[in-house]
Amino acid sequence: MTQRHLITGICLFLLLWAYTVSAQAPKALTLEDSIQIARQTNLSIQTIQERVKLAGAQVSSAYAGLLPNVSLNSSYRYAGVLPKSVLEASGAFGPPGAGGEMPVATGTGGDDENVIELEFGAHHNFQAEILLSQPIFAWGRYYRSYQSAQLSLEAAQKELDAAYNQLRLDVSEAFYRVLLSVEFVKVSEQAVELVEKQLHIARNLFEAGASTNFDVLRAEVLLANARSNLIRAKNGARVAMDVYKNVLNIDFSDSVEVAGSLERPVYEFDLQPLIQLALDKRPELHQFQFSEGAAKKQVDVAKTRSRPSLSFFTNYQFDHNERLLEMNRVWNLGFTLNFPIFDGLATRAAVKQAESGLKQTQLGKQQVTDAVELEVRSAYLNLLEAKTLIDVQRETVEQAQESVRIANLRYENGMITSVELTDAQLALSQAEVNRLQSLHDYAVGLARLEKAIGQKIPMNN
Repeated sequence: MTQRHLITGICLFLLLWAYTVSAQAPKALTLEDSIQIARQTNLSIQTIQERVKLAGAQVSSAYAGLLPNVSLNSSYRYAGVLPKSVLEASGAFGPPGAGGEMPVATGTGGDDENVIELEFGAHHNFQAEILLSQPIFAWGRYYRSYQSAQLSLEAAQKELDAAYNQLRLDVSEAFYRVLLSVEFVKVSEQAVELVEKQLHIARNLFEAGASTNFDVLRAEVLLANARSNLIRAKNGARVAMDVYKNVLNIDFSDSVEVAGSLERPVYEFDLQPLIQLALDKRPELHQFQFSEGAAKKQVDVAKTRSRPSLSFFTNYQFDHNERLLEMNRVWNLGFTLNFPIFDGLATRAAVKQAESGLKQTQLGKQQVTDAVELEVRSAYLNLLEAKTLIDVQRETVEQAQESVRIANLRYENGMITSVELTDAQLALSQAEVNRLQSLHDYAVGLARLEKAIGQKIPMNN
């Protein structure tokens, strides 16, 4: 029984240990994981999403102008002292008060007996009115306002698509920068190992009398420099990770890692189809198209302000007070024709303002069109450069690795100096750095080209 309890305790301990380790292990995020997280947490995206909601609310507000307007107005008024009037009469008569009583106040002598004092109104007064109005004809003012709001909503949604497009590029750049910095750390660690090996060989040769102390001192200096470079590389990796976390809007204390590779598929591209694709797909261009349509509608709306409009109305009104035997009820219907004669040139100013807004939108659209084409060309040429460098650097690294291997053998046999060995090692480190940089530039170049054309790279391009 004791052995059985011991085995059970060990199993529980192992399960608890495995859970603790898994809880503390950094979460590995792929590029797509990172993009999805950023879409949910990025503050710029959230701001634009609120603008889309605002544009949606403006559509509802503009649509309300096409519908009937119904309102209920009511009031209650208490009169503490009622207004009075004095009449002269030859007999005791006067208008009856509430309940048929005569509100008469007479004097007590002389001429006062022929004076009648009357109260007007009532102490408690209640009024209510239900009013319905419906525009009938206004030269399309309300409908064009509704159309303009709809186009503005479409423009806001395209703005959000453009923000998603830009966010994907920002996340990709931060993601690949982390991968590059991690690889730089590995190269720096490899450089430290090579110099440590060189220092070990130099000490052995010095102890055997085959070299001078100069080689040992030189190797020690190189080792100190290599370790300094390793420290810088590790700090660069931490900075790159912080930038990555900032783009994703996650806490800097969160333990995360990136899971991926700088190696990307190599494509063959044709520039002109890419430019045409960008002109067809970029959300910024669609945004300006919708904004231009909305601006045209606003010009039309501004012009209708100087034109007559016709609307229908009907109302039902009732009021009551303590002097009435029954409630008053009034019902009306009719039409209202509004014909502006002079508005202080406000309509003319509104039209000019709307036309200026339209012109600005059209100019902005042309600027964005030119910028999109330039962006595609730039991304295309940079990608071709990175692709060429990848092929060159891959061969260079292989040659540098072989040179270091041969140099180590020759240095051990006293056939070359430490300077020559150091040159070979530096050439290898530089070649590996250049290869990694070209891989990074190609991966980022693909992301920039995808952003430039507004979609994923077509496989048949």
